[in-house]
Amino acid sequence: MDKRRSIMGNSIYNFTLKVFRIIIPIFVIPYLQRLFDKDLYGSFNDASIWLDIALIFGSFGIYTYGIRELSGIRDDKEKRRRLFTSLFLFGVVTNFVCLGCYTAFVLFSAPVNRTIYLIMGLKLFANAFMVEWLNEALENYRFITLKTVVVRLVYLAGILLMIHDPDDVPTYCLIVVGTDFLNNIISFFYVQKEIPFTRKGLSFLPHIAPLCSILIISNVNVLYTTLDKMFLSCIYDDKSLITVYKTPQDITYMIAGLLSSVVLVAVPRLAYYYKNGEKEEYLTLLNKSYRSFMLLVIPACMGIACLAPEIIWLYGGGKYDDSIPVLVVFAFRTLESAVYTICANQILYIQHQEKFLVKALLIGGVLNVILKCVLALLALYTPVTAIASTLLSEIVLMVILFRYIQKELGLAVYFFTKSNLLYMGLSLVFVPIIYLVKQIDFAPVLSFVTADTANFIGHCVLAVGLSVVFYFFVLLFLLKDETAVYLWQKVLGKLRSFRK
Repeated sequence: MDKRRSIMGNSIYNFTLKVFRIIIPIFVIPYLQRLFDKDLYGSFNDASIWLDIALIFGSFGIYTYGIRELSGIRDDKEKRRRLFTSLFLFGVVTNFVCLGCYTAFVLFSAPVNRTIYLIMGLKLFANAFMVEWLNEALENYRFITLKTVVVRLVYLAGILLMIHDPDDVPTYCLIVVGTDFLNNIISFFYVQKEIPFTRKGLSFLPHIAPLCSILIISNVNVLYTTLDKMFLSCIYDDKSLITVYKTPQDITYMIAGLLSSVVLVAVPRLAYYYKNGEKEEYLTLLNKSYRSFMLLVIPACMGIACLAPEIIWLYGGGKYDDSIPVLVVFAFRTLESAVYTICANQILYIQHQEKFLVKALLIGGVLNVILKCVLALLALYTPVTAIASTLLSEIVLMVILFRYIQKELGLAVYFFTKSNLLYMGLSLVFVPIIYLVKQIDFAPVLSFVTADTANFIGHCVLAVGLSVVFYFFVLLFLLKDETAVYLWQKVLGKLRSFRK
C-alpha cells in the first residue's frame, strides 16, 4: 500500500471536494426554486424519484462492492484489470436494461411534462460509464477533486448562460445529464490509462450474489426515503409536495455528505487492514473515524434544526415554508444516518456481514411500509409524517445493528458514549445562542437588501459563527477533548505541508 497517501491527506482532498459540491448548490438551488414554475419543478423532482429507483438497479451496488474488492488486490495489476473489466461490463448491461425499463414506464404511464422524464432518463446512459469507485479504491482523491471542481464549474456556467425563464426546466435537465456524462467520461478515460481492459479471466457469476446483497445495503437510505416520495407521488396530484419533502432532504444530504468525508475515505484503508489481518490498526482507525464523525455531526444536526426557518426561506424565498418542520425532522434523522454509516460501511460491510445486514434492513423496511400504509389509511400521510415514520423505522434498525455488533462481533460500539453525550450537551447550548441572535434586527445594517433577507442572512451567519466558536473553543481549550485535539493537530500539520 502506498503509505504516502495518508488518511488525513485524503480527508482534506475529499473535504475540499464536498465543500465545493455544497457551495454550488447553495447558490444554484435557491435561484432555481425561486425562478422555476412550481408545477414544472415538481415534475422534475417527481421524475427524480423514479430515476433514483432505476439508478439503484442500474448501479447494482458496483460502486461499494468495487471499492471493497479492489482494495484487497490493489497491488496485483492483472487481478485489478480482470475485476475492473468484469464489473464495468456488468454495469453497462444493468444500466441499459434499466434505461429500457424506465423509458417504457414513462411512455406507458404518460405523465404530465413527459419530456422532463425522458431527458432525465439519459442519466442511466451516463451512469454506465461511472468508474469513480476505482479511483476511490486507489485513493486518487486529488484527481477526483480537481476533475469534479472543473465539471461543477461547467454546470454552473451552463445554468448562468441558459436558465432564465420559469419554463426552462427541460433545459436544466439537459445540463444535469450533460455534466453527469462529462464527469463520468473523464474518469473513464483516466482510469483506462492506469488499468486498461482485458479479455482474459473475466468472471461474472461469482460477483452476482454479493452484488445483490450490497444492492440493498449500500442503498438503504435511498430506498427508505424514496418510499416516502413514492407514496407522496401516488397519493397526491400536487407534485409540489415532493419538493416540500425533497428540499430538506437535499439540504441535509449536502451537509451529511460533507461531514462523511471524514469517514468514507477510511473505508479502503479499513478494508486493507482487515483483509491483511492487521486487527489493531483496524480498530484504532475505526475508533478515530467514529469519534471524529460524531464530533462534527451532532452539532451540525442541532444547528440545522434551530435554523430551519432561515434555511428554508433562503432556499425558497417563502414558496416552500411547509418544508420547515420537515427539515427539523430530517436534521435529527441525519444523526441516525451518521451512526448507520459507521455500522454498515466500516464494520458490517468490511467484515462480510452482508447477510445479517440484509435481514435487519428487511425488518426495518417492512416496518416502514406498515407505518406508511397506516398513515395513508388514516389520511395522515404528509411530508412531515413521512420522514418521521422513516426515522422511527431506522431507529429500530439501529437497535438491531448495535446488538449484533456488540454481541456477535465483540466490538464495543455504542451510541450513548461519554464523548457523544459531551457533544450533545455542548450542542444544546446552541439553542439559547441562536435564540438571542434572532432578537437582533439586521435590516439597518444590511440595508441594500429587503428586511427579511437581511435578517435571515444575518441570523444564519452570526448564529453559525458564534456556535462554532463556542463549541470548538470549549472542546479544544477548556476540555482538551482528545478527538478534537487530534483533528486540529492533523489539519494544522497538513496545512503546513501544503505551504511547503
